[in-house]
Amino acid sequence: MNGQLAFPLSGDDKASFDNFWVGHNVELVRAIKASVQTCEPNVVYFYGAQSSGKSHLLFAAMRLAKQEIINTSYLSLADAYVSPDMLSAVDVKHLVCIDNVQAWAGDKIKERALFTVFEQIKHAGGQLIVSATQPPDRAGFAIRDLVSRLSSGLIYPLIELTDEQQFDVIRMRAMHRGLSISDDVLRYILNRSTRNTSELLEILDKIDQASLVEKRKVTIPFLQQIFASE
Repeated sequence: MNGQLAFPLSGDDKASFDNFWVGHNVELVRAIKASVQTCEPNVVYFYGAQSSGKSHLLFAAMRLAKQEIINTSYLSLADAYVSPDMLSAVDVKHLVCIDNVQAWAGDKIKERALFTVFEQIKHAGGQLIVSATQPPDRAGFAIRDLVSRLSSGLIYPLIELTDEQQFDVIRMRAMHRGLSISDDVLRYILNRSTRNTSELLEILDKIDQASLVEKRKVTIPFLQQIFASE
């Protein structure tokens, strides 16, 4: 296989390490970069809450691999259309990124397929980066050997951002879009959200589009108008 199974990034907001706010995840980011650039470690498993940035890190790893001229494969096991047969299409000699691995926990047919591809990656000398919502021994897998394989490399929690770090993320993303937004307006956005980073970025997308359409500066009255129309 040449290239990726999937690379679900929008052209306006491409995930990379440059636009990932590291926070307290310095060691995790360093391990992922090392896995791509030096092939060590062979397996990186990280876990965190939904919408905490796990997919962003996998996409960033694939972007880095592309820069290093390394083939990549990506699958999110939370996608209903993804089947065990699709695992046979991954390029086990290079970088394989598996998102939401916990979604297949408890289904022994799917778990065996995962075990098989992990063994293939190991013997072919490829790299594996996996994301989940729980560590391997708490993700609900029934096959112990699979848990063992998932636990064979480095395991990291993805530590969520503090409120102040989320503020910095939104400010950084606004700057990347060319949006001029004051700190007061940014804090207004934070106070109107659940502090879910993914939701915050969706709100920022909506504000960006509305600002372009209306040709208006982003102010609190303008945001009140946007939120009132929802």
